[in-house]
Amino acid sequence: MVAYQLTWGKRKSLSIMVGRDGAVHVKAPNGLPKYKIDQLVQRKAGWIEKKRAEVCLLEQKIPAHSFQEGDHFLIFGEAYRLVFCNRQSKGSAEVRADQENKLLVIGTADTAPPHIQKELEGWYIRQAKQVFPARVSLYYSQVAQMAGRMGKEIGSVNRISIRNQKTRWGSCSSKGNLNFNWRLLMAPNEALDYVVVHELCHFAYLDHSKLFWQMVEGVLPGFREQKEWLKANGALLDWEGGAG
Repeated sequence: MVAYQLTWGKRKSLSIMVGRDGAVHVKAPNGLPKYKIDQLVQRKAGWIEKKRAEVCLLEQKIPAHSFQEGDHFLIFGEAYRLVFCNRQSKGSAEVRADQENKLLVIGTADTAPPHIQKELEGWYIRQAKQVFPARVSLYYSQVAQMAGRMGKEIGSVNRISIRNQKTRWGSCSSKGNLNFNWRLLMAPNEALDYVVVHELCHFAYLDHSKLFWQMVEGVLPGFREQKEWLKANGALLDWEGGAG
């Protein structure tokens, strides 16, 4: 019998998810008998083991960052080598990306890995606060036009927030608030744009219906490739196991 963690809730169907630790998480509709849940999970035993194997392989791909000079970090899908530039004071570090030489340069007197990790995360978040509003502005009009052709109207963007999330790339609320994961700055531009368009399309459809995906495809015809890239390579954007 497959062991699993069960959560009941207001939903129409049963969902099964395999976590990064191999644990099985089941969400079931309120009122569904436990024995039926056991039967459904058991029928999916083969699929669950396959997913566990996939998760194990994906975990092996996660880079074990040392946060020391010579380490490599992704910026828009390209690897940049970490280089230290000494500073006399121990104030905030100066971080810059040298695109020509593919270097990520940090000016700091404190090269301890935990400090470097903190400074790098801060730099990525600052970049994300500039990049995402620009990409949202670029695609908003395209999504609005597509919505019009589909007989829908979309509201305006209320607020854009940058989050440090482990399991979500982005989210959208009915109030027009958008949230994006700063780790997407490490993904190729095309994957980042897919998430932006995905969330903007939720302004018209707050679900994942057929019409929602038609809208996404209308704006980004090749979105499926980017969706699959994130599914297959999302772990590469994770810093777990680093300096802490």
